[in-house]
Amino acid sequence: MKRSKKSTGRNWLLSGTASCLAMLAPVAAIAQEAAPAPAPASGDQVAAGADAQQGLGEIVVTATRRSESIQKVPISLQALTPEKLEQRQVNSFSDYVTLLPSVSYASLGPGRSDLFFRGIAVDGGQLSTAGTYLDDIPLTTAGRMPEIHVYDMARVEALSGPQGTLFGSSSLSGTLRLITNKPDFSKFSAGYDVEANKYGKGDAGHMEEGFVNVPLADNLAVRLVGFYRHDGGYIDNTAGSHTYQLGDDDPSTSITITNKDMVKDNYNPVTEYGGRAALAWQPAPDWTVSPQFVYQYLNAQGGFNYDPRVGDLKVHDFHETYNKDEWYQAALTVTGKIADFDVVSSTGYFKRRIKNANDYTYYTVFYDSQGPGYEAYLQFRNKAGNLIDPTQQYFGNNTNRKFTQELRISVPKSWPFSLTVGGFYQWQKNEFNEDYYIPGLHDATNVDGGTSYLRRDAFYLTEVDRIFKDYALFAEGTYEVVPHVKVTGGIRLFRAKNESHGFEGVQSTALAAGCTTPFTGPRVTTCDNVTVANPYNESGETHKVSVAWQVASDKMVYATYSTGFRPGGSNTIAPDHPYKADRLTNFELGFKTAWGPNFRFNLAAYYEKWKGIQYSVVPSGFQGNGLTLNAGDGRVYGVEADFDWRLGPLSISGSGAYNDAALSSDFCNLTGPGSTEQFAACTGEPDKIAAANGTRLPRQPKFKGTMVARYGFSLGSLDSFVQAAANHQSSSTSNLDTFKNSLLGDTPGFSSFDFSAGVSKANWNAEIFLQNAFDKRGQLSKNTFCAIEVCSGSSRTLPIKPQFFGIRFGQKF
Repeated sequence: MKRSKKSTGRNWLLSGTASCLAMLAPVAAIAQEAAPAPAPASGDQVAAGADAQQGLGEIVVTATRRSESIQKVPISLQALTPEKLEQRQVNSFSDYVTLLPSVSYASLGPGRSDLFFRGIAVDGGQLSTAGTYLDDIPLTTAGRMPEIHVYDMARVEALSGPQGTLFGSSSLSGTLRLITNKPDFSKFSAGYDVEANKYGKGDAGHMEEGFVNVPLADNLAVRLVGFYRHDGGYIDNTAGSHTYQLGDDDPSTSITITNKDMVKDNYNPVTEYGGRAALAWQPAPDWTVSPQFVYQYLNAQGGFNYDPRVGDLKVHDFHETYNKDEWYQAALTVTGKIADFDVVSSTGYFKRRIKNANDYTYYTVFYDSQGPGYEAYLQFRNKAGNLIDPTQQYFGNNTNRKFTQELRISVPKSWPFSLTVGGFYQWQKNEFNEDYYIPGLHDATNVDGGTSYLRRDAFYLTEVDRIFKDYALFAEGTYEVVPHVKVTGGIRLFRAKNESHGFEGVQSTALAAGCTTPFTGPRVTTCDNVTVANPYNESGETHKVSVAWQVASDKMVYATYSTGFRPGGSNTIAPDHPYKADRLTNFELGFKTAWGPNFRFNLAAYYEKWKGIQYSVVPSGFQGNGLTLNAGDGRVYGVEADFDWRLGPLSISGSGAYNDAALSSDFCNLTGPGSTEQFAACTGEPDKIAAANGTRLPRQPKFKGTMVARYGFSLGSLDSFVQAAANHQSSSTSNLDTFKNSLLGDTPGFSSFDFSAGVSKANWNAEIFLQNAFDKRGQLSKNTFCAIEVCSGSSRTLPIKPQFFGIRFGQKF
């Protein structure tokens, strides 16, 4: 059975941020990033001032590790500016991902999401296909992307396609970057926002946010940010019961369980709080030292996927479910010049603790439904000889640590070409401590009269450390070969190592490994059945070549070739069959244009080849241990486009993506039950094929898009606006394996609509908003408690946010 790897952590709040909030009574505002912006690339582009109301203004990004206009970057790139983030009431991952058409995701709730770009999405691999960065530091975690609270942000950048040259192995399909506002030496500023909200049929919530920027000297400034958020729940845990036959036909062995102690309406509230403290110091001209500390704590109760068989936004949960996720990042960025060469050093340390409980009833229910022969999973007696409730539960107490160091050097800007070279090192360790347990099992015997627990009440136990090391040298430069035509080239030499140590399995797994049970010694060292003789070790390179033709000052055409990779690894249950790195090659043509000061339109068309797709399966006979395979090759044909249009007081913007993602070769099945090997070839033999050439890749809708219309007007002495937004995405499949997908089913397409209106004057603003106005139940993904073949009968669906409305007030000083 496939065991979930979900966990969480304990709670404390950053004392400096709490003090700041106490003084400010929450704060808010969104400013420009401290890095100096280049002059507008065109006289048609208005950067600031009163005239900006009549023009679109310029968006400056750092996607190429240097500040430049988004219209000059020869890759497909979307940037959500502070204005867009504020106008769409963005504060979390699920909010801004709606606005990114090439991005999709699967999730079990807050803090438990996996990010995908352009349809490069399957269930497999120990590492993510997309990178996530906070400023210059990667936070990427497969299946558990840290959900950075979006407040006082300079922008959110979504870089589609492989970013292997500048961003490395976690950026196979794209990179998501959240850029914070930096301390400002020039002036004091502060602000706050408060919000009251409610789910349509669910509970009420609220949010308080605030920031303060204080120049301490001409060369020293500090910026503090804090927030507290509480979301009401909207999923009901309704009354349910189940009668176990415990593998026998004898009624005397039946046990009936109910969830009467867990029945509750709106049982999935979320509480989240945290803060950010950043310092900027200029010890000498051209040198800046910038330490930053970010802390967040998330407590998400209940489940966020519902069971349509039970009812709309309803489930039958029998035991407690929660996700307590605590993390911090300490970062140090040093920028300066050595003989006119720009130098940037970025150092980061990230630690995350996740405590996570899941109801695992339906795993047990499945085995009970199989009848005689499954007694070892079901029949346990206490010392009095009475049968105990065999229902399994899950508890995880997992820790992630990550250290990152990057050094970049760029040639002087006076040189006739630009060139950045650098080195990168990353070490990360993921400690998994997970009990799939039956309460009271430590004091019980199984049907054969022996014990069945490994530690505490764990029937199935995971105590595994996974260590990943990445090394890289990279270079990327641009040269104007003829007037208005620039060529960019890049290369990254990489080496990736990973290894695992520890134990994973049930009692019989431990006994087969020659271990004594129950375990009494320290975790990991008690019984090691995970370590392989030859840890994964791979080196290679990725490339980028781009040609950009500046047809006019505000119009560019480009062609880009880029590659990316994701490291492979070892398989616990098949040490002689490691899985290889998968690689992505991107061919992209695009243009970026402005037509006067009020209209901007960008488009990219691309073809991507995905080689050696990593995919996870759970072979029978291995007590739930998973196996990662290389499931053949895939390809993506796609188009992305976005536009902004200002017509006096009316502004209209939109973005959309079409992705046709499918296998380009047959995915061969395992050779048989209990096997860990694939058929070497399967073309023309349907019984050997798990998914045929042409099968859609899962999770990514073929079309996803959003459009916004905003009208500004005066209401007496108040500046006012009304806004309407439409979101749409088409259907998507749920799993690459054709049989598994038939069990889960596709997610249908849907549309939703958001509305808002507000007023502002001087330094304050107020607005009301209504999201998913018509309460549509859009389905984003489908999930199971364990292996799809086992738990598809109790699968659940992740919906978009139900109808949600609120009122917001803010001030800036």
